[in-house]
Amino acid sequence: MKKVLLSVFAVCGFLVANAQEEENLVNPIVSSKGEHYLPQMDDWAISFNADGIFEYVGNAFSGSTSKNYAPKVGYVRTNTFVGKMFISDKKAYRVVANLGFGTQNNTNPITTGPNAGTTLETSNNDFALAAGLGKEWRKGNTRLQGFYGADVLLTTAFSNEKNTTTDTQTGDFISSVEEKSGLDLGVGVQGFIGAEYFIFPKFAIGAQYTYRVGLALNGASETTTKLGTADAETVEGDKSFSFAFGDLDNTTNVGVGVFSLNLTLHF
Repeated sequence: MKKVLLSVFAVCGFLVANAQEEENLVNPIVSSKGEHYLPQMDDWAISFNADGIFEYVGNAFSGSTSKNYAPKVGYVRTNTFVGKMFISDKKAYRVVANLGFGTQNNTNPITTGPNAGTTLETSNNDFALAAGLGKEWRKGNTRLQGFYGADVLLTTAFSNEKNTTTDTQTGDFISSVEEKSGLDLGVGVQGFIGAEYFIFPKFAIGAQYTYRVGLALNGASETTTKLGTADAETVEGDKSFSFAFGDLDNTTNVGVGVFSLNLTLHF
């Protein structure tokens, strides 16, 4: 563990050390209208994850037989929004944010099996928020620029699910099970590296690789069960602590990191 942490700090130190380059653009690129293509000191920028947009457009043009749903608010990706304030032509402070929430309700009449004649109602509620501050350095004086940096993140999340079974004919209550997650609180650091190409003045598309290290305190969960007219019974789970590397949002890819596509507007 100590070796891994030392490696992370060494990488961050390397990024900072290599950031001591000329901070102003050499021979700024301008359009035929005199508009600057590349970001400049005192510019602001907003960047958002474009994975869902590219997937949607790609399916539309490829003739994919899979369902071609347009991107929705629920398709939240890592660090969906990034705001930047340029303190020089090649350095910027960053604010990163990701808000995800949703509610889903399903009603499923059961017509076969041992539970035939009943209706299962399921409701889910989820909330997750990540926010952080960081710094970015840029390299290059052409329309293709590289960038790298680091962010510090704070996260919180919780969810609950309730399954209620009733008699389909009468609507009488039979049973219910409600599961509430504890409140999760986390902190993390992430390093990122990528490149952007300015297709129009101050408008760029880019790709980014992010690697994160994070820890979280997971609050105690609760499971409440009620059968018929009997009193409800609640069982409380244990609190826990977790530490992970890489893609912290995907348990199958922990340690791998996150690759994303971005759109960025400067003004």
